Order: sequence, then structure tokens, then C-alpha cells
Amino acid sequence: MGKTEEVKFREAVRKYWEDPSTISIIDKNLHKLEIETVCRYLKSTDELVDIGCGDGEATAVYSQKVKKCTGYELSSFLRKKAAETIKRSGLKNTTIKAGDILKMKKIPEKPDVVVTQRLLINLASWNEQKEAIENIYRMLKPGGLYIMIENTNDAYLALNDMRHQVGLQAIPIHWHNLFFDYDELMSFIKDKFQLLNFHDFGLYYFLTRIYAPMFLSFSGFGKNAKKDPLFDLSDKAAMDVYNKFKDRFQINGSRALGPIQVFVLKKLN
Repeated sequence: MGKTEEVKFREAVRKYWEDPSTISIIDKNLHKLEIETVCRYLKSTDELVDIGCGDGEATAVYSQKVKKCTGYELSSFLRKKAAETIKRSGLKNTTIKAGDILKMKKIPEKPDVVVTQRLLINLASWNEQKEAIENIYRMLKPGGLYIMIENTNDAYLALNDMRHQVGLQAIPIHWHNLFFDYDELMSFIKDKFQLLNFHDFGLYYFLTRIYAPMFLSFSGFGKNAKKDPLFDLSDKAAMDVYNKFKDRFQINGSRALGPIQVFVLKKLN
């Protein structure tokens, strides 16, 4: 993608997130699992920066675990919703600001923890993703944590391979998403961060994207999604099963199953 195409792409993405009808993630149980995973690593003394905070739903949860929290959001529509979410919550330690990760080489905060939640996959190119990671590296305190909730191609393909084997169609990548190449990502960050821990949601993905769709219908994306009402029950049950048995579940031959993963990265001094 050339510079002109990148500019057009960014403008299209900007308009997409300014649209009130846009739905970030339809699977609220998966979103909850992401948030719970982040919370395992938060301390009451932390200053946290949540970049691409969206409507502030996750930010409000993180804020209750830390000393101070700042949410940055590029979309004016989502930023307004985030401010309303924080106001309703009564939190006094949280501020919502305008921010573009590609322009955040310096910020006034000195965070112990930075979180991105499916933010970098909305950038136009691998070069932009690298620039964003560089900016996050700069803003973190020495030894600080970058909790990176993003998507990788290999785990996405592993999921679709299993769907294919049981006769299900592949789940497409949405037009504005650019998933990471895992090996390329690990090579880029090795001099900047230590990978402390890694989480995927393989068991949950297996139950909700492979097993249940063998019996229940689901089509479309976001606001256009059409699903069997029984998914509301089966997804909740899958989340409960995941929480109880995730440590006992392993799929041989795949590094991870399902595109979204959590990388817990410690800044190298």
C-alpha cells in the first residue's frame, strides 16, 4: 500500500469509527475475557494508559484496579461515549483524551502499563504498526508493561482450518483489519520487550466458532450480523467452560487457536 492509499485507508477507517452504528466486537463474552486477562496484571499503584479506548467500557474496569488511568481515543464519537461511561461510573482517577497512536511520540503521562485492545490491527500497514509500537515503547516507564491485545494470522488460519475440516466456511478478515505475522512481530519487539506471558482463548474459540456453529446459524459482521438466539446461551456457557478448564485445553500443531491473543510485554531498559 502506497502513501496515497494509506491516507485514503486511514480516512475510511476514521469514518467507520465515527459511525454510531459501528459495532467494535459483537461477542461481549470474548470482550469480557480480554478485560479479565488484563486485570490479572494490574496493581493498585499503577498509572495506566489505554490507547484506543473506544467507548470506555474496558477503561472503566481497568480504572478500578489502578491508581490513575488515561484513555486516549481518536474517534470523537467514541471519545464522547467513553467520557459518558467514566462519568456514569463515578470514577475520579480517570481522564479521556483525544489521541492518535501514530502521533503519540510524547505524552504527559508516565505509565507503568499501556494497553491496546485491537487497535493496531486498524492501522494501514506493517510500517504504521511498527511506528505505533515504537511510540508505546517510548512512553512506558523502564520495566513497564505493554499489554497487547491484537490479532495474528497464524492463529486465525488455524481456526479456519478446523472450521474447514468440519464443513464450515472460513471466517473472513474484516476490510479494515491487518493482522500481525507472529514471527515478524516477535522479531521486531525482541530488542524492546521481554515476552512475560501469553494468553489465547483457544477453548472459547473452539466452542463458539467451531462446535456451536455446527448446529447453530451465524452470518454477517457487526451491525449486519444475524445469529441464532441460542448463541446467547451457548457463548455464555463457553465462557464458563473456558474459565474452568482453559489450563487443561491444548491443540497440538497450533501455536494458538483464534485470532485474538494477549501478549504481556515488559519494556527492556
